[in-house]
Amino acid sequence: MSSVVARAYSSSANLGAGFDILSLAHKAYHDEVEAEIVNNEGRGVLIETSDGIPKETHRNSAGAAVLSMLEDLGLKVTVRLKVKKGVPFGLGLGSSGASASAAVSAVNELLGLGLRREDLVKYAMLGEGAVSGSPHPDNVAASLFGGVVAVVSTSPIRVAQIPVRVAFNLLLIIPRVKPMEGKTRKARELVPNRVNLSDAVQNARFISSLILGLESGNRELIRLGLNDEIVEKARTPMYPHYPEVKKVALESDAIGVCVSGAGPSVLVFYDKYTDIMGLKDRADNVCKKNGFACDFIETELAGGVQIERIN
Repeated sequence: MSSVVARAYSSSANLGAGFDILSLAHKAYHDEVEAEIVNNEGRGVLIETSDGIPKETHRNSAGAAVLSMLEDLGLKVTVRLKVKKGVPFGLGLGSSGASASAAVSAVNELLGLGLRREDLVKYAMLGEGAVSGSPHPDNVAASLFGGVVAVVSTSPIRVAQIPVRVAFNLLLIIPRVKPMEGKTRKARELVPNRVNLSDAVQNARFISSLILGLESGNRELIRLGLNDEIVEKARTPMYPHYPEVKKVALESDAIGVCVSGAGPSVLVFYDKYTDIMGLKDRADNVCKKNGFACDFIETELAGGVQIERIN
């Protein structure tokens, strides 16, 4: 019996002021999901994994995403998903989104459905919602499309890839802390329902600056664009190390800095002008001062989901 293996990369969402809009995929980590048909007599999803994640379909982002796809398309088939986790959970690196993206991509290929990537985003985000309490499209859009993306519409789903015309690498500063139970849900609860018009206008300026900077190769526009007057500010109690880490990174001439997704990981854009060793040393001291060690992962932009059919 043939099967399909899909690989989806880790991601960092929000990118400054781009809450639920902007995200990027990076090669730091990846998840793999192998999909195979069990039978054509019912509709269901079976989860196999040795990585300590839930095996119940409704509690697993890969399983919930695929089941929503089968139900929506009226397909009577049972599939087995073998999930191999590589993206660490609870650190703001798109772990559940990577699993969901790989799963829907594998099943799409396995069943010959021919769905567009925007369709896969729709189902993968439902898988995200099963584990985070809220379906959000930014992480899965990055994992599915690759590069830097903007979710420009959610009804219907529309995703635009942002051209990148500047040379940079990425540094992830990842605290060695125990993942907070329900972290994504709590992080979203901290986002204010109402904001000042001036803050909304400033955030629109930041988003515009970041996109223009990436497209034009303007380093200073990128640095300005990786700021946020609303969501990061509201979530500061969740990552008290962040303001000082950002300060030392910019003093080391990083291009720009932001929180990766809901944190606590920090995403740094850097290039040949950045004192990367000095940045790591100073950021390490900040982490230790806050009571934990940090890992430093140097990486780069990743492409979209990779598919392999196994006969």
